[in-house]
Amino acid sequence: MRLWIALAFLGLGALGQSLLLPETARVGEPLFLEGKDLPPGRFPLEVAGPKGTQALEVESQGGGFRLPFTPEAPGEYRVRLALPSGAVEGWFTALAPQAPELTPEGLRLPWGLLPLPPGAWLGPLVEGERAFVAQGLLVAEASLKGPGVRFYFAPRRVLALRPGPEALLAGDLVLPIPFPPLPFEGTEEDLRGLRPLLEALKPPKPWPYFAYWALEPKALSEEDLRAYGQDLLARGHRPELLFGQEGVRRMAEAARALAQENPAQALSLTEALLRYTPLFPGSLAFFQERAEALEAQGRPAQALALRERARYLRAWLPPDLGPLPEGLYALGLAYLFLMAYLFLYYLPAQLRDLRPIGGFLGGYLRHPLLRLRHLFLAYASLGERLLALLLLLALGAGFLLYGLDREARAQLTAPPLDQGSLRTQAALDWLRKQPPLPEVKALLGYALLPQAPREARKLLAEGAFPFARALLGEEGSLARAYAEAPLEGPIRTALGLGQDPWGEREPGPSLRTLYLILLKVEWARLLEDPLRRAPRLALPVAPGARPWGLVLFLLLLAYHLLAFLLPRRRGQVAPAWALLVRLLVPGSLGFSGGLGLALLLLFAFGLLQTLRGEGAGLLLLAYGLHFLLFALGPLRRRA
Repeated sequence: MRLWIALAFLGLGALGQSLLLPETARVGEPLFLEGKDLPPGRFPLEVAGPKGTQALEVESQGGGFRLPFTPEAPGEYRVRLALPSGAVEGWFTALAPQAPELTPEGLRLPWGLLPLPPGAWLGPLVEGERAFVAQGLLVAEASLKGPGVRFYFAPRRVLALRPGPEALLAGDLVLPIPFPPLPFEGTEEDLRGLRPLLEALKPPKPWPYFAYWALEPKALSEEDLRAYGQDLLARGHRPELLFGQEGVRRMAEAARALAQENPAQALSLTEALLRYTPLFPGSLAFFQERAEALEAQGRPAQALALRERARYLRAWLPPDLGPLPEGLYALGLAYLFLMAYLFLYYLPAQLRDLRPIGGFLGGYLRHPLLRLRHLFLAYASLGERLLALLLLLALGAGFLLYGLDREARAQLTAPPLDQGSLRTQAALDWLRKQPPLPEVKALLGYALLPQAPREARKLLAEGAFPFARALLGEEGSLARAYAEAPLEGPIRTALGLGQDPWGEREPGPSLRTLYLILLKVEWARLLEDPLRRAPRLALPVAPGARPWGLVLFLLLLAYHLLAFLLPRRRGQVAPAWALLVRLLVPGSLGFSGGLGLALLLLFAFGLLQTLRGEGAGLLLLAYGLHFLLFALGPLRRRA
């Protein structure tokens, strides 16, 4: 009887032994296999699933166990626990992992929610155990296994995420993720969209340089400015090139605004601008202003250092052609007065000779060919004819230089050449469209050097600029580069001769080099089709009058060249008439020599100055010297 009672109690105990399993679970998400009302000891446990059977062992303590388990594949799982009283079994179903999903609150992942600020997020793109979402310039990578986010900054706005993972950027540019360190080619609108993302998500620093442009310059720390500059240089930007981005201008404006409120931050921003992006619109005036502010604050040494470093910038800038328009106007006046002088001086003799063939105008109708032999330049001396031609050619060359200069400077200060780098995709596309001049090939070789070294070296070998020779790295090329540009910091660094204030860096073109190349490019294009391109040059003449101006110049040039074919006609000029005409035009006593030309140009500049209301000092000086020569003339003849 006692035996039956014991067996009954054992049967009731066995009936209470059980496994506690969830009905469903997610692949990749851990769950717990639990047992209760178990005898003490260690027991084998088998888990049979879609990928096979796993043999485990559990230890019962306090009448149960709790074992973590993570299903690896979707399907049905059978759990079997072997006990002395018999096997206990249970089942659960593993569902496919929950796909990442974008919700208004953020990105829902298997491990929870990744909060995201509102906006037009792209994705999610799932690659293995990672999910990618993107907005504007920022791509976020989240792990599917647990909390953890990485951030990547695109050089242009992201339009789509693709398997790889890779991103389609604005301008049909496809880049792998993580993005290679390329220069920024986005817009100011992209930076405005980046700012709220930075404030909400707080990606770990350091950031790419353009991300700092999205913040207020006043908030940038010394560490931020240092990271900003290092990333600029790492992405191929050069201090010798122009930076026209709004971010640089905002830093300069902030430095001005903080001059009184926070001098230390103003100085930090000024130093960062001078060290990393020293050439921007108005930069020379900015640094001069900041140096004066430092002197006013009692910091003469820092002001001197700033001035000396800024002095280097002038060697990188294009030559100053500001006085060119005034010189052109002066040349034009000098030419007109010379032609008027020659016309009036020889007019009496010309009229006498023209009287037998119909007079000044009638001669063109009665004897047109004979009339051409009596042009007023036919009465001028060879020196006077040559001087008139040279003045006309100088005037034409000056206008041509002005037009080419305006075209070159317009390109120099516009995208893609105002981005502080030639290694942007836009700059590469621009360079490939230019005429295949050796100088252009040198620029293209420099731009291609990081991605296509062999092709780049071939192109650099065709260029004749010092930076191209230095980039070849050969002994002879370096020596020639130093002989041509002994003061360039990168070339001196390559030879171990010291550095300039911008430190060690790769040789490359300066803004002045770019300007000279652009002048040659515009000249080459002009020669391809001069009659069509010349009237389109940006001359200081109304656009509608430019074609007529070209026609007038060509007619005058033909007139001067024809005059050289005419023998000089002798004709007596009345002394009183000659004296009157010569008195009116300064320099007329010596137009065949250099002194007369100098006086004529002085007179032209003086007349311009007088017409502008700046005083008649130069004009009076020109006439004073002219009259002095008249007074000294008889004395020289007597001597």
